[in-house]
Amino acid sequence: MKITELQAIPIAVPMEKPLKMAVATVTERTCIVLRIRTDEGLEGFGEGVIAPYFTGETLASAVHLVDAVLTPLIVGADPAELHVLEQQMDRVVVGNSSTRSAVDIALHDLLGKAHGVPLHQLLGGKVRDEVPTIWHVSGGDPERDAADATKAVAAGFGLIKVKVATHTVERDIERVFAVREAVGPDVALLLDANQGWQAAEAIRFAKGVEAAHPALLEQPVHRDDIPGMAHVRRSTSVVIAADEGLFNARELATYLHADAAGAVIAKLIKAGGISGLRRLAAVAAASGLGIHFAGMAGETSVAAAAAVQLACTLPELRFGSGISPHYLTDDVVTQRLAPVGGAFTVPEGPGIGVHLDDEALERLRVRDL
Repeated sequence: MKITELQAIPIAVPMEKPLKMAVATVTERTCIVLRIRTDEGLEGFGEGVIAPYFTGETLASAVHLVDAVLTPLIVGADPAELHVLEQQMDRVVVGNSSTRSAVDIALHDLLGKAHGVPLHQLLGGKVRDEVPTIWHVSGGDPERDAADATKAVAAGFGLIKVKVATHTVERDIERVFAVREAVGPDVALLLDANQGWQAAEAIRFAKGVEAAHPALLEQPVHRDDIPGMAHVRRSTSVVIAADEGLFNARELATYLHADAAGAVIAKLIKAGGISGLRRLAAVAAASGLGIHFAGMAGETSVAAAAAVQLACTLPELRFGSGISPHYLTDDVVTQRLAPVGGAFTVPEGPGIGVHLDDEALERLRVRDL
């Protein structure tokens, strides 16, 4: 089987409600949906969420990279030669991890379809039948946040992620305790600062919420401030997790040397796809670090399906997942993925287990780049 075409389709999908973070307020998600065609008629689908504040990519840069660089490199290749193609991309592309993730997912989708099996069977098999996911709380008002979390727990969610560093430290501490009181002691609270503080503020916050027993605190300081991450970690009993500052297995070595994180936020768009995330997860687990397999707080069911296929095979997933296509008002597949009782059932169709809806792609396509 040979690859004959790569097609990158830029889309924008509105969020169900705005998501307020320290770095931005997200009202829509922009993505590229990637279709790889072959000479045997099989198609593989992939997706990369495009967030300039996260990976530096734009829709225009992603489409250009696929058309001008990756298409000449990959057309004519055998999609089964995953490692060869990855090495070739490494030689000609620096960064651009979200675009590369879309390609990697599509290649894996093709492999599953070629063998007629769901992708998880090619990744070693399932260790769980369901993948638990989070509910985001980001409103900013303690009473509203508590009410939002209460509704989520009633719907079956056992993981609540509270966006912090969006108000004063004292206000954010108040919000965390309001949510904890509302949901009780058995629901895991994940706190996400999105680089919003200096180390001193982060320490004040972390110490202030210790009695609420959060499961972890994500990226409290700037992505480049590894000494700051280590300082925060030494100063609190709260588990400190690296997100924006840690993309792949190579970068994890720096965090391990500095003892700067107790957990890893793993994302397909950071690791460059399934291959890179598997390496990161293996090194993290072997080093004793917990893993939260995050999405981008809104991705279509293409990326979500790939994430679920991989997440169900990971032995270490103590902090669950953040896969979240249900945050979007629309989708690009014929049958959307949605959590039931706070968890995703693993798709059992060939490959990643979803099919593109061409009408939806046209409806959501961004035409002016």
